[in-house]
Amino acid sequence: MSGIRGLDRKRLLGAAAAAALVAAASQSHALTINATFDSSITSLSNAAAVEATINNALQFYNQFSNPVTVSIDFQTGGGLGGSDTGLFGDTYAGYTGQLAADSLLHPQNTVLQTGLSNLGSGNHKDLIIGTTANARMLGYSGSDGFLDADGNFGGTFDGIVSLNTAIMNFTGTPDAALYPANQVIQHEVDEVLGVGGPGTFVDQPFGSNPFGDGSTYMGLEDLYRYSSPGHASFTTSPTATAYFSIDGGNTDIRDFNQEGGGSDYADWKTDCGGTQNVQDAFGCPGTPQLALNRHSPEAIGLQSIGYDLAVPEPSAWALMIAGFGLAGATLRRRRPAVA
Repeated sequence: MSGIRGLDRKRLLGAAAAAALVAAASQSHALTINATFDSSITSLSNAAAVEATINNALQFYNQFSNPVTVSIDFQTGGGLGGSDTGLFGDTYAGYTGQLAADSLLHPQNTVLQTGLSNLGSGNHKDLIIGTTANARMLGYSGSDGFLDADGNFGGTFDGIVSLNTAIMNFTGTPDAALYPANQVIQHEVDEVLGVGGPGTFVDQPFGSNPFGDGSTYMGLEDLYRYSSPGHASFTTSPTATAYFSIDGGNTDIRDFNQEGGGSDYADWKTDCGGTQNVQDAFGCPGTPQLALNRHSPEAIGLQSIGYDLAVPEPSAWALMIAGFGLAGATLRRRRPAVA
């Protein structure tokens, strides 16, 4: 959720060179997050509570019907939270073509259908860089996770999520000095899947294209980054308007963060005194636990890059209605906190 710490060009080149489409898989299984816990987690005095909170936070993602397993290693770290994410690249035409193919297979994903029909008014760069989790979900071969527990090449993880458990709240009671743990966990997992964090490259971290051919590149959320209806946004100016929209900029689903200074431009603008969402750029202490639901802007973002929400069974619909009344590379990021 914070600034970019490092992106290995050789690994990105290797991942992009391996890109090739494979047959679409059956949708008989849900998206699965395979969580492993580093010794820095398991050795905590409250390890059971931390692990239970992580496992509970991950259950939301089972509502996506994509039959793919995403491997994430959870460990302790500094800041508030952070993620090291495996990256994968393809041409703009190649990636959007794969999104279109996926949309034909899954017509229930009307978010993606709407987004694809409005791509003409969005950003268009030569290359798109996304996460290995998203690429594998869309059917790219050669996009298996490749990070080790240190965030370096040579492992099998799609992402490494670090949590500063010392300043996180693992209870249901707000604490003015602590940050809601569920929000931090889901925020970082979203980044591994492709929303927030590495979802934009408006700040062009390398100064030149990592493929060395002078091509321009963008992130997955940059497809849906607007300044006004019909006008794409690709600027880091703190005075600029940038928001997430799937209908050509006509509907502002959520404003993007434009503050910079170590915060991610693909995260949402933060208002600690107002409406808050899981993918806000900054954490706010003392707030109630936040959690994703099927209507969250983050869920819309995930659908816009190919993740398909399963259609609930009739019995599940009844429970949901009742519940509505209740209140090739490594991208390293750290989430800033608001005191």
